[in-house]
Amino acid sequence: MFERFTKEARFAVIGAQEEARLLRHSRIGAEHLLAAVAGRPQSPGGAALFRLGITPEACREAIRSTGALGEDDAEALRSLGIDLSAVRARAERAFGPGALDRGTSETSGTGETGGADETASRWRPFRSAKGPRSHVPFTVEAKRALEQSLREALARKENWIGTEHIVLGVLTLGHPTTVKVLRALGTAPEALRADLLAHLRPAA
Repeated sequence: MFERFTKEARFAVIGAQEEARLLRHSRIGAEHLLAAVAGRPQSPGGAALFRLGITPEACREAIRSTGALGEDDAEALRSLGIDLSAVRARAERAFGPGALDRGTSETSGTGETGGADETASRWRPFRSAKGPRSHVPFTVEAKRALEQSLREALARKENWIGTEHIVLGVLTLGHPTTVKVLRALGTAPEALRADLLAHLRPAA
């Protein structure tokens, strides 16, 4: 399937992994795909996000503010009775905004871990001064969104998969995390879909 992806779409898929790393997330979710597409504003999907004022930076902030994690991580936390939003709120009250998004050396000032730094480091599995960075796997919903992007292209009788199809794939699945992030960005899946389709050529 990957051979059907346009250059911009391939950059977006690869970029989603970097977005997850920037946020210290251990999985790539559909929200990371949106953030990566937003970083390609010259592409059809990225242009739609840009028209709605959605930038990569805004996406990251929305993901942070909603406590968005990959579904595997979120389910693991829920099974332990942990509410990440509450944890984040308490950490930011104690250590300032973005406390869970900073590296250990930034919060401790010594590079040593302990206390709050040790807790924060659980959400940053890729920050390491040694060795190569770990591979970041896709969540089930992100994989489904990419599979849906192929269906979106086929439905439009287009033989390529562009960033527009990735965005449509993410929106069609309507995963709760993605909806939550879009609402934090001041829009809704329906509005983004309508804007995107209005600027694409009619389906064949």
